Amino acid sequence: MKFNSIIAAGLAAATLATPAAAAVNIIRNGSFEAGTAGNGAQPNWTRSNTPDNSPGADVPASVISYNNTDAYPTGAYGEAVTPDNAVSASPDAVGTKAAYFVGDFSVNETWSQMTYLAVGNYKVGFSYYLTQSGLNNVNNASLSTQILGIPVAITSITGGSAAKTWFYASGVAQITVAGHYLTGLVYNSNGFPSKDVVVDRVFGIRTTEAATVVIPPGLSVIPEPETWALMLFGFGILGMSMRHRQSVVAA
Repeated sequence: MKFNSIIAAGLAAATLATPAAAAVNIIRNGSFEAGTAGNGAQPNWTRSNTPDNSPGADVPASVISYNNTDAYPTGAYGEAVTPDNAVSASPDAVGTKAAYFVGDFSVNETWSQMTYLAVGNYKVGFSYYLTQSGLNNVNNASLSTQILGIPVAITSITGGSAAKTWFYASGVAQITVAGHYLTGLVYNSNGFPSKDVVVDRVFGIRTTEAATVVIPPGLSVIPEPETWALMLFGFGILGMSMRHRQSVVAA
């Protein structure tokens, strides 16, 4: 499978135990259930570098409904996406919706939010799915995922990737300084038509599990919008640079 993921600093893509019932997702609207389906604004998520919605090509990410054959923006161009069935540590129920990144000329298209964290250990993760119709497109794409300041995965979506299967990436990090930390989903594509990706159950929870990575001091205050843009741009460029590199999922 060539849906390549680099799990930064020892973070693992693995099946993990079911979380305790009391766990609460720190990521707001991490399962995209709070808003309506379509390409409108989504509660708690800030969009940047959004494509201009040119008909049939340069379209922005949307929220789609499971098990339907709707056209974009409420469906994956007629291909029904099955509900997220990956074994996940997310405390969120699967729900009925997911985020769909599909633009053909997306340059660091980003959904982001900032979260204030106390010192401690945090488990983070997300689920992802590739449509068959998307993989049939000739141009590759990539998704860079950072959750609560923790670089979880840089993915390259190529013709050899596995379609119509939910996958899961997760890890545990120690936050050493209280402050605001960034969650960002950064999508890049490079031509008409490009491959797409569906994302669901983005989560962060407090945990007593041992951390595999220590996160350095975070932001003590929420940055200005220009600072956010630079941070997200840098993370997106990293994803673009990895797009064509062969890589291995960490053990």
